[in-house]
Amino acid sequence: MEKQNYDAGLPSSNAPFNLCVRHGELIFISGLPPFDEAFSRAVREAREQGRPIPPFPNPPFAEQVRLVMDNMKKLVEAAGSNMDCLLKVIVWLRDQRDAEEFDRIYRTYFSSREALPARTRIQAGRTPMDCGLEVEAIGFVPRKRSRKSAPARKRKAGRPVRRK
Repeated sequence: MEKQNYDAGLPSSNAPFNLCVRHGELIFISGLPPFDEAFSRAVREAREQGRPIPPFPNPPFAEQVRLVMDNMKKLVEAAGSNMDCLLKVIVWLRDQRDAEEFDRIYRTYFSSREALPARTRIQAGRTPMDCGLEVEAIGFVPRKRSRKSAPARKRKAGRPVRRK
């Protein structure tokens, strides 16, 4: 089995990790902060030039949640899976008072209550660059159903095969 990395075209902040790793049928999604293209570029350039990281712009919390969940969905799909195949999600919130708003948006990314993964949601002492949240996940890639031919007939033991 070989490890495969996916970035789904998401903007890089030049951090020392891969966004999504697939090994066999398992997928591992790194903690995703709500960094859009512009902020990711600013962070990447600061790292490359040895400058201080710029402050997080702190858009409304609902926008941060949607950005993180949209990015997670892109990564999961790039790895050949879907959101309903997530097994475990870990959520770090900057402020636990945002939990209900997070849950309201989070639920919309799954097809049903039964499809929801196991989850841990905690208030972090501090999130990356003081953003509103970070979310990571573990999931699987569903096996493709193969078209099977009609099942062969079994013969009972001790009976000879009849030939015409």
